[in-house]
Amino acid sequence: MAHLDPSIIIETPFPLEQLCTFVALSLVWNLLIAIACKMIITPKKLQTQTDGHQSGKVHVILMIGISTILIHFVIILCGIHPTMSPFHTIVSAFYLAFNMLLPVLLFVRMNFTSQHQYTHHHDSFMGEVLFKFKGICSYIFGPTLTMEQPTKGHIVQTQRKDQHKIQYVQQYSVLGTISGMGACSILRILDHGMQIQRYPIPIIVGATLGSCGGVLIGAAITTVLSSS
Repeated sequence: MAHLDPSIIIETPFPLEQLCTFVALSLVWNLLIAIACKMIITPKKLQTQTDGHQSGKVHVILMIGISTILIHFVIILCGIHPTMSPFHTIVSAFYLAFNMLLPVLLFVRMNFTSQHQYTHHHDSFMGEVLFKFKGICSYIFGPTLTMEQPTKGHIVQTQRKDQHKIQYVQQYSVLGTISGMGACSILRILDHGMQIQRYPIPIIVGATLGSCGGVLIGAAITTVLSSS
């Protein structure tokens, strides 16, 4: 890649059409991988209990939308001006929200009522979505939550350990994504005029590398904990 003046690189965003194409192909690929992993890991009996709920799919879409808005503000807090390529920022935020939440929403069956007091205020559709989104945030950023389990002793212990391992990996993956996104969006001003520094490539690359690093760290920690 050709070296250019750093100010030119910072002020010249990546072509939006190519960015949307990359994001679309990446999300389709990640969706297929996540669904395949769920079919392999999740028992068939559990799949029949969670799949096929139309309202649940709408909840997933809305929670990803809420996450996109929140990540959009996080990107701005990392130093990106709100008026600088707003469509690029929205597309990047959606890419990060989809990749962070999709594995969690596909794998997790949380018993929300055991963690929070469910009230009639959540009877509205958006109230229920916000209630579930709060549970997802607690799952990602909080301690290990209580999961719904079959009523069999040995199976309960095995599944609980597996679910805790998955939660650790997902938590570190999300934290790595946020850390990589923040670091690269801030450090992009220290470039040397490389084309890879064109906005929002540093955010996407940083978040992707951070997510991979988080998965490796989470897997290493769970391996150590399980062997000790």
